[in-house]
Amino acid sequence: MTHTPVCPSAVTAALRSAGVTRGTVALIHPDAIVAAQFDVPSNAASRVLSNERRLDLLIEAMQSAVGPDGTLLIPTFSYSFPKGEPFDVRNTPSAVGMVSERLRKLPGVRRTLDPIFSFACWGRLAEELCALPVKECFGSDSVFAVLHRVNALLVDLGCSMSRGGTFVHYVETAHGVDYRYNKTFNGTIISADGNARPLSVIYNVRDLSRRSEADLARLQNRLADEGKSKTVTVGRFRIMAVTAKDVFDTAWRMLDEDPISLIAEGARQ
Repeated sequence: MTHTPVCPSAVTAALRSAGVTRGTVALIHPDAIVAAQFDVPSNAASRVLSNERRLDLLIEAMQSAVGPDGTLLIPTFSYSFPKGEPFDVRNTPSAVGMVSERLRKLPGVRRTLDPIFSFACWGRLAEELCALPVKECFGSDSVFAVLHRVNALLVDLGCSMSRGGTFVHYVETAHGVDYRYNKTFNGTIISADGNARPLSVIYNVRDLSRRSEADLARLQNRLADEGKSKTVTVGRFRIMAVTAKDVFDTAWRMLDEDPISLIAEGARQ
């Protein structure tokens, strides 16, 4: 297959075409492979872009799309807290990709306090999001609830909804599905100022005795069929965007119609 390079501004333009305008609150699930498309600028001193520079260019492209009056969120989820390890807001690495790990270390970027489902935040709402109390990962005081309230745009950049569909767990929690249940995890959180304190957080975990892993193909198809999602391409990769309200309302209706419509157990055999 021929590799056709793209420039970061093409990513910004594609995000704009998908609905990410200046001032947007955007939760973006990016795949670092998108940055592999970037061509070396003709005026560059070197004909090789480092991996770090490629990631920075992708981050800058996303920041340009939302603008300084918008807000960019990228997951920096980590799963060590349930295993008994402290969650250090400054130092616990992201377990969900190179882009998120790069972003969380950049100046001007803050990280939310949930020890399992944290986000790197940049822009207008970053301070508010990072001040939210930590009670339930997918509860009414969570980042997901704020994204619902402000009707954020949920964007999959180079990946499928199955990877970027964590918001759906907020819908499942609110709906009260029977294949998830609340479990409390206790541990230590170390805040951005270095202070350590005990923390208890409720995580609506899935029932492992069932085929409860997410299967969002039906949700993705329905959003497309109803004209609620928008898909564009940038180079060899796809961008899909849909509002938090449309995901919430559509997933809720699907659960009303079929309580297992969002998991593997509900897939047709």
